[in-house]
Amino acid sequence: MQQDLVKKLFKVSWLVYFISYIGRLNYAASMIEIGQTEGYTTIQLGAVVTALFISYGIGQLLSGLIGDHFSSRRLVLVGLIGCGICNIGMFTSNSYWQLLLIWSLNGLSLSLIWPPIVKLYTQYMDEDYLHKCCFNIQTSVALGTCFTYLMCSSLLKISIWRNIFLFTSGLLFIAALIWHMTIKQVEKHCVKVIDKAQVIDSEKQIVNNGKEIIETEEKQFKKVLFKSGLVVIFIAILIMGFLKDGIMTWVPQYITDTFGTHAYFSVFLTALLPLVNLTGIYLIKYINEKNSGDDLKTTAIFYGVSVISLALLVVCGRANIYVSVLLFAVVTSCMLGINTILVSVLPTYFAKYNKTALVAGLTNCVTYLGSGLCGYGLGALVEGYGWQVTSMVLVGICLLGIISCIVARPMWQKFKH
Repeated sequence: MQQDLVKKLFKVSWLVYFISYIGRLNYAASMIEIGQTEGYTTIQLGAVVTALFISYGIGQLLSGLIGDHFSSRRLVLVGLIGCGICNIGMFTSNSYWQLLLIWSLNGLSLSLIWPPIVKLYTQYMDEDYLHKCCFNIQTSVALGTCFTYLMCSSLLKISIWRNIFLFTSGLLFIAALIWHMTIKQVEKHCVKVIDKAQVIDSEKQIVNNGKEIIETEEKQFKKVLFKSGLVVIFIAILIMGFLKDGIMTWVPQYITDTFGTHAYFSVFLTALLPLVNLTGIYLIKYINEKNSGDDLKTTAIFYGVSVISLALLVVCGRANIYVSVLLFAVVTSCMLGINTILVSVLPTYFAKYNKTALVAGLTNCVTYLGSGLCGYGLGALVEGYGWQVTSMVLVGICLLGIISCIVARPMWQKFKH
């Protein structure tokens, strides 16, 4: 009974995360068509993406803070319904500023989903199954991204861009209903693995010079942030967010600008990237196991592969459309693999501090601050200097990712063991 309910928890969270990605990426996937139809500039279009990423990142921090104290089921439910309402708002919008505001609110709604899911995992799953699920749920990211771009490409051929958001809202409301019914059953019948007694006490007494000192959980956690190297790891996470979502957002524009293809074909080609990205999830798991769970060594290796791919894009990417897409696919695969370790698995090591949701919120917050910087920053770079210079900048950013992993690695290894 317990194992069946835990499996049901994973399945419904996979479905929710899959559909939430549709509600997150459908604007980026239809961005070129929206720009061409409504007459918006590249910078304007990128600013809407940035608005979502920044509000999502800030919301992740708030979600992490409240996620350890409020019902995970209700938080995710509110997030799904809010996202559905925002998608209806996009369908009915009639100005650029409405798009900007609605998509910012969408980011806040979506931010309520991931930290509570991680919290539920740590509550009901043993450690081995927990880490397995943290890897496997990342397939929902790849497949959700692929489905979004294929869906948008198909709908753009037969309909207007607004109908994409109407269709997505229906999916989100259905997901909200399924989530609510399933998690109520899990909460009622499933036994928690982590009990409050197993968590480090919020007030820990220590003796120093005969006096009792109360060290609050908050102060203890601040120490852990630095001792674990998490503060430095945030740099690697920021760069991963910049590259993972930024590249997916701007690849259709790159293809259209460089090779003169139609918007729907550029979106269709971009849909192939997430299918390749699936290899990144399981390849990084395999390599990390070979590295004896040395998370940051594995992350540095994947950043190194990304440096090579982006350097090749600078040299020969413009020669062939399919070579360009392949090189971008290698980078996004590496970034999704890194995301799996640094955003999905890493927060589970803080369960004993009762800070899983908070760390999940922090890592996701940093990820999407990076995405937000990329949404606007790459748009401005491309408009000002072109894709060749932009690609060179991406190489330099990847190198910074390698350096941050090397610096943080000794602290993280010591913290884990």
